[in-house]
Amino acid sequence: MRRRHRDEPHAPLAPVTPDVIAISVREIATLVDIFEHAHTRISELSDADRETITSASGSTLISSLYARAGLASIREIPDIPLLVDEIGLLEAAVINLESYEGNGVVLITGYELLDNFAHRKRNAHPLRYMHGILAFADDAEDTTSGSVTPSLT
Repeated sequence: MRRRHRDEPHAPLAPVTPDVIAISVREIATLVDIFEHAHTRISELSDADRETITSASGSTLISSLYARAGLASIREIPDIPLLVDEIGLLEAAVINLESYEGNGVVLITGYELLDNFAHRKRNAHPLRYMHGILAFADDAEDTTSGSVTPSLT
């Protein structure tokens, strides 16, 4: 491998856009139900530590989902971003529910979501972080130089 000399130009790093799908508030509610059920079942039937159970159930994602849904609601945007990597948490929760005697309806719902998410178009909109929360960027807001917080006057 050849080393670059100081005076040689280098290509700037291109920003990496994560794979994201758009989901609805209803789908977030379903995800939360699955994660909570998985957490409950795994907690009841496993002697694993709290961190392992939280990870295996996917419940680590719940607070982020609520924050994204809340921000989307405030901004009156119907779509909420879900990172494709986060779908793995749903898959883990569903697989663990099979092992830990999960409710059949919850399992079917989980598999339906996995199937639906697998067929979604990815990166439909640009992303941004607003107040530390992942959100779809609104083209109108992104081109303005003003604050994105509403005025109280």
